[in-house]
Amino acid sequence: MKKTLSLRATASAISMASFVCLSHSQTQVTEVNPVVVSASRLEQPLSQVLSSVSVITRQDIEKSQAPTLAELLQGEAAVEFGRNGGMGTTTSFFLRGQESTSVLVLVDGVRVQTDRIAALTMTDMPLSQIERIEILRGNAGALYGESAIGGVINIQTRQGKGAPATYGALSYGTRNTATYFVGFGGKVEDMKFDLNAGQATTKGFSAIDPVIYSRANADNDAFRNAHIGAKAEKKINRDINLGLRVNVNNSHTEYDNAYGVTTSEINQFRVKRNSAGAFIKTSIFDHWLSNLDFSNSNYLYEDMKNGNLNNRYFGEQNVLRWTNTYELLPGTTGVFGIDLNRETFGQSSTYDLTRNTNGYFGGLSHKHQKWDFQANLRSDNIKTSHVNSSSSVSNNSTNTDSTLLGAGYQLSEVLRLSATTSSGFRAPSGYEISLSPTLVAETHNSQEIGLSYVSNNTLLRTNYFTSITKNAITSNSSFTAYSNIGEVENKGVEITAKTLLAGNNVKITLVSQDPWNVTTNTALARRAREYGSLDISRPIQGYTFGAKVYAAGKRKNSDYDSVWLGGYSLWSFYASHAVNRELTARVRLENAADHKYQLANGYNTPGRGIYATLQYHPQ
Repeated sequence: MKKTLSLRATASAISMASFVCLSHSQTQVTEVNPVVVSASRLEQPLSQVLSSVSVITRQDIEKSQAPTLAELLQGEAAVEFGRNGGMGTTTSFFLRGQESTSVLVLVDGVRVQTDRIAALTMTDMPLSQIERIEILRGNAGALYGESAIGGVINIQTRQGKGAPATYGALSYGTRNTATYFVGFGGKVEDMKFDLNAGQATTKGFSAIDPVIYSRANADNDAFRNAHIGAKAEKKINRDINLGLRVNVNNSHTEYDNAYGVTTSEINQFRVKRNSAGAFIKTSIFDHWLSNLDFSNSNYLYEDMKNGNLNNRYFGEQNVLRWTNTYELLPGTTGVFGIDLNRETFGQSSTYDLTRNTNGYFGGLSHKHQKWDFQANLRSDNIKTSHVNSSSSVSNNSTNTDSTLLGAGYQLSEVLRLSATTSSGFRAPSGYEISLSPTLVAETHNSQEIGLSYVSNNTLLRTNYFTSITKNAITSNSSFTAYSNIGEVENKGVEITAKTLLAGNNVKITLVSQDPWNVTTNTALARRAREYGSLDISRPIQGYTFGAKVYAAGKRKNSDYDSVWLGGYSLWSFYASHAVNRELTARVRLENAADHKYQLANGYNTPGRGIYATLQYHPQ
């Protein structure tokens, strides 16, 4: 049944919370005000940032038992995603109603590589490698440059701490889904390190509904992923730290071709991703900290059909970052630096693409009594060149300045008012330039006002936001040409809350928005007007029990059809028990009602599943 945000499901969850509150248990402290860096490139308590930010910790990841990054982020305010099938298939993130190409993902501060069409290459990053995630909502172009329009997903990988120790986990569940990882990390004198490796496999389910696409192969689509990561940082002396990081990730994904020639056609997508980086952190003076970072990333996509190579895509990214913080005066801190990004893309022998970005940024944060102020300015130059198989060259250049101005005022000991106004841009991708060389960059302007309440165990924030996009880039129905169509907009309200209530850990998000194409007077595809989540957990005599409900309203499927995807709600339940100080047993029941829903028309989504995990984590 099609429905908007399920108020009945939310009410049921609240009733369940009331029932759980009747149990006697030892309460736990909920961290509601961690330090974040995404909102200004400076360390700030979450309650003091001017923009809207939320944090997912390692403890949150383990408690959720989410299978992928998309499921982990589902329910976070401003975050929606679309996916064409199961694990490993194409996943698109939408932040604050913006296009999936207007989202920036950072891993350890480095911009995640995108492919030729500006799609993210790390949407299936193993959760076992992640220590923490910060989600910065809203336009951050003045901080991070191109594409940081809907927001920033800032992922920090595991960093060794404490005495060196081994850790790991083993999981098994529905559809023969098995995952494991093992790691070793810690601190030895002046060096911190972490090494981890793992694998995930599943028999999956049929990605495409054969009732809608009768030419697709209806067999189950398996997925396999193997990964290894390493990270180390050594303190050379009081003022200098050196670091290295390496990551290798290989996956094989079976998928269904909606327009296949026969129903027995077998399709597979093989992906290889490698990245390596080095950095040096220095304290130039007592009040001046500097970080010089270089990273190299590359990917190889191989599209296989019936065991034969159908097409090959590849790309390489080299990023050099120089970031500085300088305390000008007590209460006044500046940030400045340079981002240089060199990208190349190719497809078998069909074309070559290069995209070079030079970014220069600076900002000031100032605190005076009850007031906080923030100002950021960034200038970016992007040059794109495309050479096709006949040696025809297409060039494009973008020169854009992005700004952010914000202020906050402490109304009382627990209430704070904040407001920001910002501008940003998205430059045409290399593929878009190859088809339409005269494209110009999209420009974005955003405003938001927020009110937050902070106490010892409660953080509540509500934001009203607006965003307007000019010269929005879109394709024709056959994806053979692109154009700047005019104007799109979004406005809405976000509510986020995290609290310890009568011994229950409670997390609530609710979003009401209106993502709209002003030029064509239609809704933007794959984005709901209302969505939200409620997550409640409670420790009871050595066990932790929890439940989460996520609900979303109906969404338009595509700009090129009249199909609407129905609203839906998903219930999941989870529990854990500390067997001893080193072992924890966990179980998760996802999509408990076995609800059938769609994230893209004609593509299936996971049904009911149950998964068990044994986690080893020495104290």
